[in-house]
Amino acid sequence: MTKLPPVSLDSKWVLTAAERERYASDGFFVREALFSTDELETLRDGVERIHARIEKEAGADPAAVERIDGLRFETVLGSTVKWEWAEGSNEIRSMEPFHPFDRGLDRLLEDPRLWVPAAGAMGEDAVSLFTDKLNFKRPGGSPFPWHQDTPYWAFGCDHVDRLSSVQLYLDEGTEENGCLWVIPGSHTKGRLPTFDDRGVIGRLYSDLDGLDLADPISLEAPAGSAIYFHGAVVHGSQTNQSSESRRALVITYQPAGHPRWRSDGAARPIG
Repeated sequence: MTKLPPVSLDSKWVLTAAERERYASDGFFVREALFSTDELETLRDGVERIHARIEKEAGADPAAVERIDGLRFETVLGSTVKWEWAEGSNEIRSMEPFHPFDRGLDRLLEDPRLWVPAAGAMGEDAVSLFTDKLNFKRPGGSPFPWHQDTPYWAFGCDHVDRLSSVQLYLDEGTEENGCLWVIPGSHTKGRLPTFDDRGVIGRLYSDLDGLDLADPISLEAPAGSAIYFHGAVVHGSQTNQSSESRRALVITYQPAGHPRWRSDGAARPIG
């Protein structure tokens, strides 16, 4: 079981004026190295145990496997697993949610280092969990094309403009290993056009051709860094060309009182 030390709610986690301004103008901000080496080792151990458990349970129910545009998706123990693009791969590309599989990772959702800045970015005093996702990018792991999260969430959520996400780097993020890239200010353009002629998944990828957008920037940062970003900011990642894994946790918060996405249960308050 993953165990993390308790963290006291302190004013130092509250959003700064500069961060608030950057979130409004660029759609994101970064806080570097929030988690210690020991904490990161504990978190990495937790996510690897999750991967091993999912890999062991996968394939038990053939009806749970779905192919969309030739890519493999599977519901495993209640989590939606996207497998790596390579045919026959047993590597997880992403899974949503991850929190039910480890108590320590579940408690991480309520760590004030993560939710307090997100709440400030939304202009909220109280928040609840919207969704959580675990991203794996093993050596050679495939890219994730440019996209906004809001079109994906729009199916079943009528307050997508009031959400804020935080991506926690469990490993150092570099251009070589497929760190997050963003297009500053793209969240101010509203819902951008997608590829309606490229299958089901293409309708979730942003077609940026001919749009007047800022140049993309890579968010290279040390392990333990947290990137807070608006749901409509365009982002993506490249292939992991390194020899090491690049793992990240993505937690999306919403104003208090709303139930968790794709859940019939009551809202999960945070903090």
